Amino acid sequence: MGKNYTYVKGAEFPYQYKYEHMAVTTDCVIFTYEDWTLKVLLVRRGGEPYKGEWAFPGGFLKNDETAKAGAIRELYEETALETNTIRELGVFSDPSRDPRERVITIAYYALIKPSEVVGGDDADEAAWFPIQKLPQLAFDHQQIFDAAMERLKRDIHFEPVGFDLLDEEFTIPDLQRLYEIILGTKFDRRNFQRKIIASGILEEVPKGEEPVIESCAMPEPMMASSVMADMDYEMAAPKMMMAEEAPKPKRRPGRIASLFRLNKAKYEAMKEDGDKFEF
Repeated sequence: MGKNYTYVKGAEFPYQYKYEHMAVTTDCVIFTYEDWTLKVLLVRRGGEPYKGEWAFPGGFLKNDETAKAGAIRELYEETALETNTIRELGVFSDPSRDPRERVITIAYYALIKPSEVVGGDDADEAAWFPIQKLPQLAFDHQQIFDAAMERLKRDIHFEPVGFDLLDEEFTIPDLQRLYEIILGTKFDRRNFQRKIIASGILEEVPKGEEPVIESCAMPEPMMASSVMADMDYEMAAPKMMMAEEAPKPKRRPGRIASLFRLNKAKYEAMKEDGDKFEF
């Protein structure tokens, strides 16, 4: 069997294979939860292809870094956001996904608390978008987003992903609202509260701290949807979109809501036993 490579002594890459070489990129799907709305981080591209369009933060991988390190670096360079909590989502390798050349991307995702972002490097702008009001996305990033949402729906039954998006202390209506958005459904409030408390994964915060006024009603869940073709996305800047987000819940004066936090030991035990949290 003949050799499938040529060895060039002294070259930077001495083993030169006959096989075609492909470029590798990373992309980051970063979620946050703010004003009772699930949001995702996008950047406006500053160069071709798809100049001026929105995409996930990402870029080409360097020869001396791992895929995860490259994703973290690109995320910071394009948005000024620092996080080490990203997890691999999947590989997207359609031969026609990038008009420049054959590019395979490794996508990552993370859930973080609300953070300020700013465009940098080859991104003209960085902004948080409500998941139900996404602009048209460059490349195959709509497919990547759909995969990220499916992963969230799956993980929320087995891992405390919802708690990563909430404050350390929260009310059960806060938690219910988040679960409804991610799963795209509506829960009966009493049943949700009964099941989540019976699971043992929550522990009530001792009384005596600053009271939280419980909402008397939650706005309807805003589900992820397909692209809104009639919307002028050139005007879809963060300030405009803030006014269109879910209305803040009305408050019932005088009613004190109990605060809870995640019982991490109980949750870890539940995962170890392979239990699935059903709603």
